[in-house]
Amino acid sequence: MKTMKYIAVMGMAFFLFACKKEVAPPEPKPEPVEDTKEQLIRDSIYYYYNLYSLWTERVPDHDVLRTFTANYSSYDAVLTALKALTPAHPGYRQSGGYIDRFSYYTEISAGGQVSRYGHFRMDNNDGYGLYISFGVTTDTTANPVIHFVEGGSPAQKAGIKRGHIITALNGDDKLAVKVREGINEKGEIVYYIDDQAAYTDVVTKLSNALERSALTLTIETASGSSQDYALQYTTYAIDPVVADTVYKFPSKNIGYLAFSSFEEVDNNSPNHQKFEKIFTSFKEGGITELILDMRYNTGGYVSTAEYLANKIIHPAGDGQLMFTYEVNDYLTRYKTGRNAEFADVYFSRNNDLSLQTVYVLVTESTASAAELLISVLKPYLDVRLIAETNRTYGKPVGFFEQKVHSTISLWVTSFKTINKDGYTDFWDGMAVDRSNVEDYIFKDFGDPTESMIAAALDLAGVRTSSSNKASINRSATPARVSKSKLGVVNQVEERNMLK
Repeated sequence: MKTMKYIAVMGMAFFLFACKKEVAPPEPKPEPVEDTKEQLIRDSIYYYYNLYSLWTERVPDHDVLRTFTANYSSYDAVLTALKALTPAHPGYRQSGGYIDRFSYYTEISAGGQVSRYGHFRMDNNDGYGLYISFGVTTDTTANPVIHFVEGGSPAQKAGIKRGHIITALNGDDKLAVKVREGINEKGEIVYYIDDQAAYTDVVTKLSNALERSALTLTIETASGSSQDYALQYTTYAIDPVVADTVYKFPSKNIGYLAFSSFEEVDNNSPNHQKFEKIFTSFKEGGITELILDMRYNTGGYVSTAEYLANKIIHPAGDGQLMFTYEVNDYLTRYKTGRNAEFADVYFSRNNDLSLQTVYVLVTESTASAAELLISVLKPYLDVRLIAETNRTYGKPVGFFEQKVHSTISLWVTSFKTINKDGYTDFWDGMAVDRSNVEDYIFKDFGDPTESMIAAALDLAGVRTSSSNKASINRSATPARVSKSKLGVVNQVEERNMLK
């Protein structure tokens, strides 16, 4: 009996122990971890990229959003990974090898203003407005030469011009670098940097100086005189018009317009008034052909490209299709209806000209809205491109802004433009009519003897009194040789193509 009681007690203890394990309350759930703002922004970059991207079909659905973004610790890493999902493009190896090398973001400062990220500015810029290359000044020497001065900038207001040679920087006059002469495959005299270390040192001096709050320069002007300038780093409103004139020849009058970007041209704004005045002067000057100098024009607003296209198109183009948009399935809803941001665009002629031929001066910096203007005119006018190399930049796509948590402005490559003839996809740049024409940085915009302008006038069947050829003029004092542009210190900031 004792044995039975013992077994019963043990059985009861086992039963109670087992029951106790089964009915034990579950482990308490961990307290939910609140997402950081940085995590939410990374998630938002994914969300909006998927929503707006021209290549959204390549992006996984939103149910893997956090799985995807958890792999990255920065906004830039998330965006780079998303762009890497787009189709491969062999011409873009230096920027990752994927076709979307364009999407980017800007940071928003505490005051709500957009700050620089990469190279993007619109409407306003900051700095001195100086863009510098190296130009060959003698058979053995190259110096920093100003190849572009942005309108509205401290440098432009001080009177500094393209072609001015920098001989001293903040008191440092050790800016010249040695060059050596060579012959290219065409038998032309060309020049090469002979001391790469010295060249790199001068480039570093210039680059650092352009970021400081004050700058002093000693300049040698086109006449050979020397002049000192003291400039202050500041924010300024961009004046996009660089130069305009009418060239009058016995056989025809040709208009010339150089502009650096597609800034806004709201009705009666300063930009609008300036362009209206210029096109009135073209009408009064009786021009029949036009030279557009967009060699450093990196783009800007689509609306400004439309405005200028309507100022240039001839009467037969009025009311005809200008271009259409390609967007993803989500954005297709904005092609019609009240909010038809991506509706087809038609010409609404706004000029008194009857142009048949337009000559466009381009470099590999000519991009986005500048290429859009070229593209939409091509089906209707004889558009001839004169290029420093053999192409433009190649950006048939554009963006609109999406603000994210008041911290960044995200610009996703969202639309592609297609002209009346279906022309698009010029990812590697537009083909040109005349290639390898020197951008002769020693002569100012509007000078008819500058190489690119002279090439346009030559195509127009008129000739100037002198022009720069590919050979050196050894009797010149000081020698200003052809093939003068050896290296670029800084480029004009990207404007892109913006809605």
